[in-house]
Amino acid sequence: MIYAKSLLNKVKFIKDSAQKKNIYVGYLGRSNYGDDLLFDIHKKINKSEYAPCLDIFDFQKIEKINDVVLGGGTIINGDIYLKALKRVDKKPRYTFCSGVIDKPISKEWSTILEGTSIYTRSEESALRLSKEGLNATSWVDPGIYTSLLYPSSSLTNSSKTLNFLVCPHGKHSNIDAFEAILKSCLSFPKSKVLLFASSFEDYSFCSKLSNSYDCQIIKGWVDIDRSNQIISASDLVISTRLHPSVVAASYGIPFIMIAYEKKQYEFINSIGAEDCIFDEKLVFLNSLENFITGKKVLLGVKQWHDGFDEFIRVFGD
Repeated sequence: MIYAKSLLNKVKFIKDSAQKKNIYVGYLGRSNYGDDLLFDIHKKINKSEYAPCLDIFDFQKIEKINDVVLGGGTIINGDIYLKALKRVDKKPRYTFCSGVIDKPISKEWSTILEGTSIYTRSEESALRLSKEGLNATSWVDPGIYTSLLYPSSSLTNSSKTLNFLVCPHGKHSNIDAFEAILKSCLSFPKSKVLLFASSFEDYSFCSKLSNSYDCQIIKGWVDIDRSNQIISASDLVISTRLHPSVVAASYGIPFIMIAYEKKQYEFINSIGAEDCIFDEKLVFLNSLENFITGKKVLLGVKQWHDGFDEFIRVFGD
């Protein structure tokens, strides 16, 4: 599956790079809602068009590139992105809010990033890079601005149904824990659960749950606008995947983030929502009623929204 997607990416990049002289290097073309959302946000705030880049044929010659952006996510120190940047042979102008950097970066990466304006998703990562002599500034995950760029759902909930959106991770979620979560959600009168697969690898996990609980599955990577609307229409989002929670926070939708990786704490700390992250085995032991309080924008989210113009100034054109 990965080989097929890689091949399609390479063929597409030949066409895109011939037409567009700006390149965005990121985890793209791999059916992933979070990474595709970040690229879509970057497109919305830039008039210039950028060709998405991850996989490149070794024989392809890339010439006359105007600009290179290193996309958002946990990318710095990744071999596949380093290879792409070497093939492009132009240093990134900036990073679109890189994810966790919790170990020294390689000499090759340090050389690639010399002169790049590196924006990270935490002060800790920015400080580490600064100590290594690089130009780093802390920011936030760009997904926090989703509600300012995509309209929320216009659908009205006339039936007063309680809508839960449950987003497991295909690799890091436990089926027994998620069955307990679904049972807890469905114990509410007039409740409805949608399963949200952020990537293709989540789909089989969602299918197992769907077979047992007859829940509809949303393929989050297929239509970014629709996925955002579905999140905005939820009463509670419960997610192991990072970006459904990021987008929920942006719309003021109550959310529970299930911990599995440092990047989740990185986001939680950036908006001051430390009481919204749990181990998956503890979620159903906490009263979900405490989280279902209607739309409410967290103070930490509001602060980032208030700085939206600065976000456009730094990352847009």
